[in-house]
Amino acid sequence: MKYTKGEWKVGEPFDKAGSVIPIYGADRSEVARVFIHNGEQFANAHLMARAPELYEALKEISEGKGRFSLDPLTHASNTIEDMKNLALAALAKAEVEE
Repeated sequence: MKYTKGEWKVGEPFDKAGSVIPIYGADRSEVARVFIHNGEQFANAHLMARAPELYEALKEISEGKGRFSLDPLTHASNTIEDMKNLALAALAKAEVEE
C-alpha cells in the first residue's frame, strides 16, 4: 500500500472558527483537511493522524514479524500481552482531551 510515510500531525485550524484543520505528513506536506463541526470530528482528525502508525502495527502483527513471530518457540515468549501493549500505546496517542 502506498501512502505518506512517517508521523502525521494535526495542524492548527485554517480559520478563527476552527472549522477546518489540516493533517500534515512528516515532511509538512498536507495529507488531509478535516471539517470540524463538533468534538467527535476533532477526535476523528487525531485518529486519522495515527493512521500510518496503526497500519504499520497491524501489518507487523498480521505478518507475524518481529515480536509477533509465528515461530512457535519465539511466539511463546512474545505473548498476547505484547500485542495488547502495542495497541494500548497506539490508542493512547490517538486520544484527545475533550
